[in-house]
Amino acid sequence: MTLCMTSSTIDVERGESWMNQNENSVNQLSKHNTDHNIREPKQVRSIRTKQAILQAAMKLFSEAGFHRTNTKQIAAAAGVSTGSFYSYYTDKRAVFMDVLLLYCEHFRDRLDQLFEKIDLSKNDKYSIITQVVESLIQSHDIYVGIYSELKIMYELDAEVKEIIDRTKTASRENTKKYLYTFKDELKVSDLDAASIVVFEALDRLVDIVKFDEVGIPTERVKSETIDLIYAYLFLR
Repeated sequence: MTLCMTSSTIDVERGESWMNQNENSVNQLSKHNTDHNIREPKQVRSIRTKQAILQAAMKLFSEAGFHRTNTKQIAAAAGVSTGSFYSYYTDKRAVFMDVLLLYCEHFRDRLDQLFEKIDLSKNDKYSIITQVVESLIQSHDIYVGIYSELKIMYELDAEVKEIIDRTKTASRENTKKYLYTFKDELKVSDLDAASIVVFEALDRLVDIVKFDEVGIPTERVKSETIDLIYAYLFLR
């Protein structure tokens, strides 16, 4: 579940920077707030207050977990009153959902930017696969946080599961799209199945490189995964 999750530590500075650059995205969130008294921020000050709440919640959810964090703590960390918090969110779950949606949006945008830099016209397929792998790993450098909590919420909350599954489905489709670029050179006959195989291999690799302890240097695992994908796609 790497492609919409990150580790149990958090890169708050990078997360704040991305939020500050995407005020419109922050302002368009909160579909989870059904209370008509919830404020939809329009002024710069209100938008930044909402950003502060999101940043504080993201940090607390990472450090203490969703179930051990309350709205009073989020408000205090954001530098606003509890009453002001409830002007923007009905409860902590609504904030959690916005944090998740922002992360998924960021992940898609960053991955698109990284892939745009890859020259798919090169004949060196091994080099292209290496660049794709590096781009995937880099895409998880920003907004690093709430991995453990998302794993729990994925099992407990149907809406969290739906958002994460939707993002993974889109990532699989992107994998198929990039494989199609080399359709005349691929040695696989079933592109649909191949896109799942490659996606899952890359997904697991990112888990190992960024989050898991496997007992050996992750560079060795990365190198073997690149070799495996290259041989599977082009040498069979």
